[in-house]
Amino acid sequence: MERTDVLVIGGGIVGLAFAASLKSSGLIVTVIDRGSKPQRTSSVPKKRKNWTLDSHIHPRISALSISAWQFLNGVGESLTGTPYTRMEVLDGEGTGKLSFCAEQLALEQLGYIVENDKLSIELINNIKKSKNVFFYWDTEIKELEKLEDGYVVKTDKNVICTKLLVGADGSQSKVRKLANLNYCKWTYNQKGIVAVVETELQHGRTARQWFTSRGTLAFLPLSDKNLCSIVLSTSDYDEIMLMDDESIAKLLENLSEGVLGKIFGIDYRLVFPISQQHSVRYVEKNLVLIGDAAHTIHPLAGQGANIGLADAKQLSQSIKQACLKGIPIGCLEVLNQYQSSRRPDSLSTAALMEVFARGFSSSNPAIQWLRNEGLNKVESSGFFKKVIVKLATLR
Repeated sequence: MERTDVLVIGGGIVGLAFAASLKSSGLIVTVIDRGSKPQRTSSVPKKRKNWTLDSHIHPRISALSISAWQFLNGVGESLTGTPYTRMEVLDGEGTGKLSFCAEQLALEQLGYIVENDKLSIELINNIKKSKNVFFYWDTEIKELEKLEDGYVVKTDKNVICTKLLVGADGSQSKVRKLANLNYCKWTYNQKGIVAVVETELQHGRTARQWFTSRGTLAFLPLSDKNLCSIVLSTSDYDEIMLMDDESIAKLLENLSEGVLGKIFGIDYRLVFPISQQHSVRYVEKNLVLIGDAAHTIHPLAGQGANIGLADAKQLSQSIKQACLKGIPIGCLEVLNQYQSSRRPDSLSTAALMEVFARGFSSSNPAIQWLRNEGLNKVESSGFFKKVIVKLATLR
């Protein structure tokens, strides 16, 4: 039987960032993921044939706040991201518009767009430099056995005993399920479609979002000035996923009101379900949930990764403080400190996303008028604009 101090289930960016934050703590950390180790994608130039684009970029993209980016750069080196300096929010069913720029907060940028797989590889390469963090890829957990001072975790390959079990394994968390932690969940009858597109006009390092009759559409700027990552949250997902490349390109061009000119090409698409769910508790003795394992929100504001990274940051701080004080890292005193710090933020963000999701998906003329007026009022108010920008970038 292997032994470790901290066992992290989930090798996504939240789990990896958490593991990286402990690499100098003196604790033995083990990361398990049922998927394969992320592989570096080809660096050859993009190609396009008619409307079919081969960008060599995986469609899983995240928009990170300044705070999240600073945390990542504090635990890693030479991380790659595309800074964006401007954000525009438009109501495609009316005239409402809201725009922000970095200069309003005396910042160089509002945040960074990152390719999840590329960031994961960079974090792994940074972690490899330490001697106390270990990985098991293509490994799935099967059983949990609760001990007085930790857990025994049985996988399809080995058995590991740990003082602290960390569930960072996403919205379908196996850790949460095996530990019988209750959660509440509600759906929106929507799915998210993600892809990379090539545009006629340059994106100008601007993140854009439209609320349209087909759902919420975001264009996120990538390092290539004419490539954007798109996220379309829609109830028409089946119909749209069956469209050919030309039809989808023209649909996206129409929904984005031609702001970036013609859509010349679209890469392969992925689809994911949209829901909000929240664990009743994030912790129990010797066990803790972080990221999507603890909570998921509607992607319309792109805050999911940021909340998860804030979880990783707070939990690592609580653990390192416990080590300095000689307190067991799996005791409830330590883990409740993490929960009491993070729970209010995740709950309030979930509530706000619920209001936005319901309000901007409504076809009621009165609600459409209210949201148009609301966007325009905030646009004309310097104070409220600064408050919103700070919430989105400096949380």
